[in-house]
Amino acid sequence: MRISKKVLPVAAACMILALQACGKDDSRQETAVSPAGAVNPSPVKPEAAATSSVEASWNQKAQAYIRINNELADFNSPDNAALARWAAEAQAKVEKGDFKAIRGGTANFGDAFVRDIKAALNNPASMPETDGAARNLLDTVQKYLPNWKKLEEYNTAKKFEDDNGAEGRTMLPMYREGIEKINIALDQFSKKVDGVAKEASAKVMARYKSDGKLLELYNMEAMAAARKIVNTFGSAEDFKNPQKIATANEQLSMMEAKLTEMKTEHEKRKVESPKTLPMIDQYDSIYSALTSFAGKYRESRKEPVQFNEAVQEFNRAVESNNRMVD
Repeated sequence: MRISKKVLPVAAACMILALQACGKDDSRQETAVSPAGAVNPSPVKPEAAATSSVEASWNQKAQAYIRINNELADFNSPDNAALARWAAEAQAKVEKGDFKAIRGGTANFGDAFVRDIKAALNNPASMPETDGAARNLLDTVQKYLPNWKKLEEYNTAKKFEDDNGAEGRTMLPMYREGIEKINIALDQFSKKVDGVAKEASAKVMARYKSDGKLLELYNMEAMAAARKIVNTFGSAEDFKNPQKIATANEQLSMMEAKLTEMKTEHEKRKVESPKTLPMIDQYDSIYSALTSFAGKYRESRKEPVQFNEAVQEFNRAVESNNRMVD
């Protein structure tokens, strides 16, 4: 039995060069305006400025790809067993020649998708593998979307009543080919973006650590440990694997330790420096969701089907985390 789960991508908490987006930082100094003719005591070195610009460009591109991937998350991820079953049944009908059973979803690849992915590709930051996957996805969509949309509109207008389905049967082979190619391209793109997101998160955590932003660091570490638990299990059979259970238990212990540190640091920050907290403060919600996630995971070790509910709690934590940075 497969475990039906939809795991939301988590956006990097903030761009490395724009940490203030997570909330005001009272320790940040305002830039002083020097009198005319005065010598700047700390001029910015050209090489430092260049590095900063490259880093900012990379982050902008990473965030763009993460947003695109997030917006496409529902396309291939039925979020419960019933939807997955219905999708499989519809696909089986299509394979037998039923052009009326095609899936929806053309709106996922409309003008906004094309605009956003082209803008990301035009960003000069070096991300060759992800760019290649993005370009392939764009090219594949642009090749097959017109036929898919035409068939979708044909079915919506019920034109098959007039021609006994002749045009629908003509368009179906290209639809079948296109859906398969789009699914493959999207899967490749998502895998590359997942790697970019991990790299972006690692950079942010390193910056948090160096800047002493402990609340943000503990939160990201707890989320990372929870995601590793989620990614450990793909089917009920996995819960019979002692090594997978041991790995997940180790991550659970780490997650709960980081949650404790996060909660302590959050309470401290609320008292000592509340202006440094995000405008939409979701740390309590994240703590609650991941605590529930821990409980559902523990239940899953006896009843694997409960892991679907654990994943839902993890996704709730992801959504709360992303609300702090939108």
